[in-house]
Amino acid sequence: MEDSSSILLDGRLECKEAAKSLILGSLGRVYIVTQQLEPELYNDAEIHAHLAQLATSNRNADIRIIAHDTRVAANQGHYLINLAQKLPSFARIRTTVTPAHRNFRESWLIADDSAYMRIRNPERYEGYYELDNKLECRGYYDDFMEMWEACEPDQNTRRLSL
Repeated sequence: MEDSSSILLDGRLECKEAAKSLILGSLGRVYIVTQQLEPELYNDAEIHAHLAQLATSNRNADIRIIAHDTRVAANQGHYLINLAQKLPSFARIRTTVTPAHRNFRESWLIADDSAYMRIRNPERYEGYYELDNKLECRGYYDDFMEMWEACEPDQNTRRLSL
């Protein structure tokens, strides 16, 4: 729940800066719930480089992404899809299949055990984030893992080898 330690986000630029800050500050785990891999937030070379370095230097790294629809991102090229294709043991993308999860209209970013961003209205980029709230982060983590178990591997991001 939003409280006095939350930092409000209003607009695309603030959300992009918060997402980048949280991801670049992560040391092992990054979990994202997204509508369409929002390229405005996540299709970034610095984010890609950090996550790739994290995955190759930390065998406990865990990057998981739940997306409703990745078709546009897959067709246009996206750094997170590239990451999942090149490092599938560390970076995985799944899609929602249950009606309850397909109707979920928020976007979340969970970094490690204490930082998170919640965008309540992804169309208008309105939300908030916190840098140090382990209790709240744990709740988001538990909800994320429940969603993750109900999702399927994303077919649009699979790399086909011929």
